[in-house]
Formats: sequence, structure tokens, C-alpha cells
Amino acid sequence: MDLPSFCIFFFISLFLLPQSSLGQQAYYIESSDNCNETTALSKGYRCNRPQMSCQSFVSFQAKPPYDSPTAIASILGSDPSSIASINNIPSTHKISDNKTIIVPVYCSCSGNIFQHYASYNVVAGDTYYLLAKEVYTALSTCPALIGQNYYYPVEIPIGAELTIPIRCACPSENQTAEGVSSLLLYNVMPGDSIGSIGEAFGVTQKSILEANMLSENDTIYALTPLLIPLHSKNCKENPGSFYCYCPNGYLASQEGIRCIQRRKRLSTKVAVLLGVGIGMGFLCLCLLGYYLYRVVKERRNRIRKEKLFKQNGGMLLQQKLASNGITEKGKIFTEEELHRATDNYNQSRLLGQGGYGMVYKGMLPDGSIVAVKRSKEIDRSQIQQFVNEVVILSLINHRNIVKLLGCCLETDFPLLVYEFVPNGTLSQHIHEKNEESTITWEQRLRIACEVAGAVSYMHSAASFPIFHRDIKPSNILLDEKYRAKVSDFGTSRSIPFDKTHFTTAVQGTFGYLDPEYFQSGQFSDKSDVYSFGVVLVELLAGKKPLSIYQGEEEDRNLVSHFISSMKDDRLLDILHPRAAKEGSREDIHCVAKLAIRCLRLNGKKRPTMKEVAMELEGLMKSQKGLQVEQDSDIFRDEVSFVPSGGESTEQSFLISFEMESSSSV
Repeated sequence: MDLPSFCIFFFISLFLLPQSSLGQQAYYIESSDNCNETTALSKGYRCNRPQMSCQSFVSFQAKPPYDSPTAIASILGSDPSSIASINNIPSTHKISDNKTIIVPVYCSCSGNIFQHYASYNVVAGDTYYLLAKEVYTALSTCPALIGQNYYYPVEIPIGAELTIPIRCACPSENQTAEGVSSLLLYNVMPGDSIGSIGEAFGVTQKSILEANMLSENDTIYALTPLLIPLHSKNCKENPGSFYCYCPNGYLASQEGIRCIQRRKRLSTKVAVLLGVGIGMGFLCLCLLGYYLYRVVKERRNRIRKEKLFKQNGGMLLQQKLASNGITEKGKIFTEEELHRATDNYNQSRLLGQGGYGMVYKGMLPDGSIVAVKRSKEIDRSQIQQFVNEVVILSLINHRNIVKLLGCCLETDFPLLVYEFVPNGTLSQHIHEKNEESTITWEQRLRIACEVAGAVSYMHSAASFPIFHRDIKPSNILLDEKYRAKVSDFGTSRSIPFDKTHFTTAVQGTFGYLDPEYFQSGQFSDKSDVYSFGVVLVELLAGKKPLSIYQGEEEDRNLVSHFISSMKDDRLLDILHPRAAKEGSREDIHCVAKLAIRCLRLNGKKRPTMKEVAMELEGLMKSQKGLQVEQDSDIFRDEVSFVPSGGESTEQSFLISFEMESSSSV
């Protein structure tokens, strides 16, 4: 016998080994194009046996442009030569419309559902509904297509490659014991009955009813899938069947599940040569099988990684990096490297979570410690946020901005790898209850200076001006020497040099939002200045910007309380005990006045971050205080924070912050 025929015999015999079962499969009567169906049965047949893969068959109604073995194989993930051989037609033969074609598929268990995966390139006018109804009638469903692909049903781009889950099933243990070698998924046609279908495929009505959990009184409907059990015993009676073909010179065995040579007297020499030939053929078959297994496995792994790369925003990331003129690429980590580094994302390695995802501590093979940022789930908005953070961090290079070491896009969740910053966030240190364990006044001043320098760099020294949009202590990390590292650039934006602001939906953290931005929706560099001013106040007072647990309304809003205290010359009443104890009165007043300037309601009257950084650097160098001009009208712009009469717009803004904070608790 030739090698291809023997290969077919060998693999069919493997799939006929007995397996355990939990039961048969239920008949699915719903229309495959019902996109609102949510049952598990709408996506495929459940896995009901330990053997999670098998050779299976499906029927397909030929129609243009899928009217040849090659065209049909391209959308069903099958082999055109096998389709041609089974249906006894040439590979390039044009098939008449609506003729039923038998297609062999490799059925495997995905999760808890039997499926065969094919691919399809989207053309103009395609939707999940039309694909389920017109192209993959009864072979797939609209819910299965939506669940398998990440494109929105109304936004499938032309040329996109969709993964198509094809319905299929493997015989249960009971079916295998009764001689069923494989299952055919048949698309019921108008006028079909259980009897006519059984007669066409040489099986009994009872076996079809049992395979689909139907009774004699049940009705089958056109364009619905029906499982046909193909019995191995039929190979003895009809060896020409498509699922048990034996080449010339061979007959089906008594049990009908393998091909054997016709009995004849053989000489010893011929028998020896035949035995050696069969042995060599079996060895070649094993080697060929192993080779094919490796090829298929590598191909599937490559396709999976390519799919995940696109799904995780890889194409969008490349486009944005190219549009920003970034050619330098960080290290691309593999999925296995990061699994080993984080001990399979052990909860003991969890450092914290941010607006985008969770951060784990990891160790690379060279011994370096890193922080691995992993998204919580995948959706389009988070992919945009992930891509945005990579682009922003690729545009900046500063000692006080957390460094991006690389990323991984071949996993279900996109991953970023940063330098590890060991001392947690500034917020944790500011708001510690133990007074003695908090950071010193000198460290507070240096941290403020470093953060101001980093934000100033982003505003005026980076390749493009970058607005952080969420400056707060929980986004400021501290290293082993308590040096500041600005982090979390998920909501940051880069803008052209000729623009000073952009209009967008309000994003950020209440308590740190610029009132002007909150009212107008226009974010500028002065909006970051306002947020930094709130951070300065937190460093001075050691309190959170909004608190619903304080008694007086003024105490609930830290900025309002701070401005009121400055106006009434009661700054010491609001200071953190350690800051008041260690800082000189002159230094504290200089920082407080700088904070007041940053918190002005009119953004145009606030200093730039470059000016703020220069003043703080001057204070750090002199340790004698900033040379801040005594402006008698410094509170003129802040009167509305502490109104004497009716409630102003700014007061309403502060109250809205408190209400928002209360509603979130």
C-alpha cells in the first residue's frame, strides 16, 4: 500500500479507540443567525468524553463563490484534495449550486465545547449575522462568531481575519462501544426526514434519534444541524463509504474499522520483506505524524500569537510609534519569561492595582527586579489606554519618571514591564497613621522638587508636550532612597507644539481636578499645575484632598480649608505635625505660597511647571526660603473658595466634588 493511504488508515484507527462518555448531544433547533441567543448549546456541542479530539465530518451546501473543493477548504480549514477524494470530484471542479459536499475536519475540545477552527477574511458587507446565515449555515452561529472574535458586530473592518468556530462532535463512549467511528454534522435540507437521511448515509433512524436526544414524535427543521453517527460495521458491507475507504488489494476487517490485506499464501521471503516494509512504513508514518504534529502545533501557536498581537493593540501601537517618529524598541518579553518571573502571577507577588490593571513583582533570569503590569480584562477602551501608556513612556526619558523596560503582546492580557520601585507610593507615606514613620520635611521638599522637574520636562523638554492628566500621590512612586518616580500614564496625552490645550471628556481623580477644566472640558498644562498644587498641600498637611468624615464642610475639602487657613494666618493649624516640627517657618510659608499660586482658579494666572520647578530647586539649594514676592492680592483670585455670601460657581464645584466622593463610598 502507498504511504498516504496507510496514513489515512492509521489515523482513522487511532480515533476509533474506546473512550468514556457522559451522554449524547442535544438537537439544536434555534436559528444559527439569532445573534441574541446566549445558551451554551448555541455555540457548539459540549465535550462529553475524555478523548478531546477526533476526525469528524460536516456537510456544506456549495454556492458561489464557494463552489469548488479549493474554495470550500479555504473557509472551512480543510484539505482540498481530501474533499475532492471523498466526494469523487477533481480539486478544481466547479460544483453545482446547493449540492451537499462532505468536508473532513479535525474536531477538538475548546474549553468545554467541541469545535473546529477555520479562518475567514472579511469582505465588504459582511456581518456576523450574514456569515452565520449565508456562508456557514448550520455550521456556526452568530453568538459563537461574536464570542470568538473581538471586533464589534457593527465595526468589522474589511480585510480582517476572523476565527470561525465550526460545529462538530466526537463519538461518546456508548457510541464507540456500539461501533460508531465518527460523527457527521449534517445540515438538514427542506424535505428531509430522519428516515431519508438515515437511508442516505446507511444508518438507522434509532441511532440518529439517540445521537441527537430526539424521540420518534420530535420534528426536525430545515437549516439546522443534525448529528449522523457513522458506523464502522458498514465498512464491511460498503467499503466504498467516504469514512472507511480501503485501497485495492485490501478489505475492511471483520469489525469494519481498519483495512487488511486479502488473504493469500505467501512465501517466507515475501512475508519477511512484507513485514520489513510494513515496519518501515509504520516507522515512517510515526515520523511523519510527529512532524505533522509539530508543524500544526507551531502553526497554531503562531496564529494564536498573531491574533493576540492584533487583539492587544499591536498594530495600533506600531502605527502610533511610527507617527511619533519613534524607531527604538524596548525588549519584547515572551509569555514564558514573565510567567517564570512572577511565579505564574502569584498573589503574594501582587504590588497593587491602578486604573488600568494589576502590578506584580517579578525577577528576571539575570536577577534584576521588575514590575509587571497586567490588565484586568480586555476591551477596546483599555487597549487604547495600554497603547497610549506605551507611546507616552517611549517619548520621555527622565530620571524621575518610571522607566519602561519592555512589553509582551502574545498573551490574553497585554503586559508592560517597568523598573521596580521598592518603596511604594507617596500616598502611602503621606497618610500613614504612625507619625514617626512618615517621610521627613526635607524628603517632602525634595520629592516635590523632583515631581515638579519631571512634569516640567514633560511639558516643555520632551519630544512633544505631554500632559499627565492624573497627578496625585498614588501615582508618584518612591525608590530605595525616597526619590520620586512619576508613573501611570494611561490617561496622558501628547499634543503638537502649536497647541496649548485640547478639549475632551473630563477624566481624572476628584480632589485633584482643575476647576477650570471641570467646567470647560479644556485641559492645558496649567491643569497639571493645579493638580500639583493639591499634591503640595497634601505634603504640607498630610491629609487627603476630600474627606467625608470631617465635621465642617470646609474641613471636608482640603484645598478650601488650606486657602482659608492661609488667608487667616492659621497655616500652622493645618500642617502635619512632623512638617511643622522639622521645617523652618520661612520654608513652609514659601511652599505654601507657591501652592496658593498653583491653585488659582484662573489657569492663566498660575505659574508654569518650569517656574514651579525652578522655585523649588532654588529653595532646595539655598535652604533659606524662596524669594517669593509678597503679593497683597494673592487671595484675590481665590475669594470664591471661601464665600461670605451666596454660593458661587467655584463653591458649587467644590460641593460637587464632595457629593461625588460621598456617592462613591
